[in-house]
Amino acid sequence: MVVVELHCFRVLRGLDCRVMCFFGWLVRLCSPEPFVFCYFFDMVLNRMLVIYSKQAARSSYRRVAFTLVELLVVIAIIGILVSLLLPAVQAAREAARRIQCTNNLKQISLAFHNHHDTFKSLPSGGWGWYWVGDADRGVGANQPGSWAFSILPQMEQQSLYNLCGDGQPDVISSQQLASTAKATETVVGGFVCPSRRAAELYDRAITAGVPGGHAYNADPVPRTNRSDYVANAGDTKRMWGSGPNVANGFAGTGFSNMIDSNGVSHQRSEVKLSDILDGTSNTYMVGEKYLNPDHYRTGLDYGDDHSFFAGDDFDMHAWTDNPPLKDRRGFADFWRFGSNHPSGVNVAYCDGSVRHVAFSIDAAVHRFLGNTRDLQPVTLPE
Repeated sequence: MVVVELHCFRVLRGLDCRVMCFFGWLVRLCSPEPFVFCYFFDMVLNRMLVIYSKQAARSSYRRVAFTLVELLVVIAIIGILVSLLLPAVQAAREAARRIQCTNNLKQISLAFHNHHDTFKSLPSGGWGWYWVGDADRGVGANQPGSWAFSILPQMEQQSLYNLCGDGQPDVISSQQLASTAKATETVVGGFVCPSRRAAELYDRAITAGVPGGHAYNADPVPRTNRSDYVANAGDTKRMWGSGPNVANGFAGTGFSNMIDSNGVSHQRSEVKLSDILDGTSNTYMVGEKYLNPDHYRTGLDYGDDHSFFAGDDFDMHAWTDNPPLKDRRGFADFWRFGSNHPSGVNVAYCDGSVRHVAFSIDAAVHRFLGNTRDLQPVTLPE
């Protein structure tokens, strides 16, 4: 040990004391990690600093430059310490982002329950992707907007909710078109997972179907808000697409047959907690959706091309006939739960609890957790 310390001293004695203190700080920062090197180097530096300080007090001699060997040693030490430190920093950041995502889902699940307490049903899935929310049309089957739009008042966003209306439930005025468009350009951070992307506006690139716009009841805008969270639409796919045109919608016709839907939200749904025969602790309510990372920002993913106010099937719902999937470049899937977390997806259950569901969950268990009334026993994942 003495020989090694003397060798280290020969290398480090020419360094400025502040540089040596910097190395000491880096080592202490890494010291919680179980690396013998860090412990040994910390001990050596402590002794060298004492010796160096004594020598500096006796002599005014000071070296003014590094030798090449000293410089290479310093670079190597910094590289080793950084390589030890970065994984720990990245893991800590992801843990913080996952906690924030869990909190987002907790607030959404509480809003679902508050909506149910007030209106005696869970929020509806809306009419289709060519319809955004209308504050004048209430809740349930009459509400063309998404479940996310319907719970805005329960998430302390009443003023944003009120923007989408003009006091005339069966009329779409120019005032409503403009104010609703403005509302879709308002970001709500509680609907965005920080592990995937920032809470900001994203391109609205796909406009086919309604000439020049993205909804019957809102003016066209180039960028809109988004949601990374989707409601559980069950284990059997029943899509409803764009929804009816204006005349049919207001007349209550032109809707899809959703009788076989067995989730908590679908087109014009009015699901009650008492309808969840499998039990609220055994049924998904809302979770994270799968996205192709190539299109986080582009608006070219059919599962992420509308404002979260839209009563969209793909953007705002997921089915459990396939297990959850980690976001993967180049792979498109518009109706699956998924996330950008390393190990799994966060899901809020109908009892209000939020759990982390591993990507490796048994496919049958995942399917049963999406069906509200299959009466199949399940063992919940840890």
